[in-house]
Amino acid sequence: MSEKVKRCAAYIRVSTAEQMVHGKSLPAQQEYLERYAAEHNMSLVGVYADEGKTARKELKKRKAIHALLEDVKAGKIDVIIFWRLDRWFRNLSDFYKVQDVLDEYGVYWISVSEPGINMETRDGRLQLNVVLSIGQNEVDTTSERIRFVNEASIRQGKLIFGDANMPLGYKSGTIDGRKCMVKDPDSENMVKDFFQHFFMHQSKTATVRYMQDTYGINFSYSMLRTMLSSEFYKGTYRGFPYCPAYLSETEWDELQKISRNNIKHTPSGRIYLFSGLMKCPICGQTLTGTGCSSIINRKTGEKRTYCYYRCNKAMIDRICQNRHRISQNLIEQYLLDNLSEEYKKYRLHYGRIQEPQSKQKKTPSPEKLRDELERLNLLFQKSRIDWDYYNKEYNRIEDELRKLNEIRPEAHKDFSYLENLLRTDFKNMYQKLTNENRRSFWRSTISQIHLNEDYTVKHVDFL
Repeated sequence: MSEKVKRCAAYIRVSTAEQMVHGKSLPAQQEYLERYAAEHNMSLVGVYADEGKTARKELKKRKAIHALLEDVKAGKIDVIIFWRLDRWFRNLSDFYKVQDVLDEYGVYWISVSEPGINMETRDGRLQLNVVLSIGQNEVDTTSERIRFVNEASIRQGKLIFGDANMPLGYKSGTIDGRKCMVKDPDSENMVKDFFQHFFMHQSKTATVRYMQDTYGINFSYSMLRTMLSSEFYKGTYRGFPYCPAYLSETEWDELQKISRNNIKHTPSGRIYLFSGLMKCPICGQTLTGTGCSSIINRKTGEKRTYCYYRCNKAMIDRICQNRHRISQNLIEQYLLDNLSEEYKKYRLHYGRIQEPQSKQKKTPSPEKLRDELERLNLLFQKSRIDWDYYNKEYNRIEDELRKLNEIRPEAHKDFSYLENLLRTDFKNMYQKLTNENRRSFWRSTISQIHLNEDYTVKHVDFL
């Protein structure tokens, strides 16, 4: 079968010291990667460049990496290519943070000049960890020298970073001929208002909403966490006096106390039976467990725990519009009452595959389908069709080929466990299980619970 064209992203990086070294410049890297993509039947969808960034830079400061990951999450990329591993990362910690995201979305990478380094083979992983460990050791040695120089500058109050890295409420300025941090008149009142509101209401969520509504800025939880934890706002950096303060030491200590008390801790007895089994019917995000407890007997202090599931893209990020939440008790009761009916619908759906081939819709031969894939690849590579059409048609043809090659994959699926379970008094048995065992029961029976937009159950997939 003709191989599907991969959408690749080229990542290039060069530090200031490497700019003039032959073979490491951004144009040289880009040309090398473009040639590689063309030779390996890849469609280059973007070039992501971090110029003047060293591999020891904190991950959050490498903007091209974050833009790349956003496109990965948006489903725009199949594979990432870079010249050498040290262009990608030079320390283990940041590498595996990004690797977790790539694994989640099924995206892999290729170090084009180092084919022996990969995540797919044992030897490839060994080489990967050796190279990263050596690179991290070099970075740490260099960092120690830089740290020594920076600490001397910090003690003198000298500015060691640019305006792009300034916390909200500050900017660079000059005092007595020395470049240093000063308050920014354009945002000074905004910062004072932030701390005043947080001290008064002691709510992180309310403070984020207040800043968004009052100042019309994209104020995020990340910005809130920075402002609540950055010592710049008490006028110090690494323990040394460094900049004008917004808070006194007493106010700072009180701020930390309020912030710590504001953290929510999950009660030890709260168990989510269906974690990972439900997705938001609008955006597809896996629903997250949330809950609360209330006292049901004031004399004994007995509490009852309530568990719900919600879409965090709606409730926290405000990206999704589905602000419903669904009760665990309702889902649990629905499944207990309707497990037999849901199983019948499931079997009916997959039973269609078992119909005689003569009753099924005729499909082209495998040879014709493969020819069609070849033509489709050619059209896409010549930019005569866009990605959405190409991807839709490729998946359709691939699905038809799979059905021809594996005409009865589900006909042999063993449903004896479910059928035997439904013949028993499983409801009575279920009531005697602990919450941990109830969770195990559902996970050994159900693969996914599909929901309607009003959070009622649409249908259930069984294992």
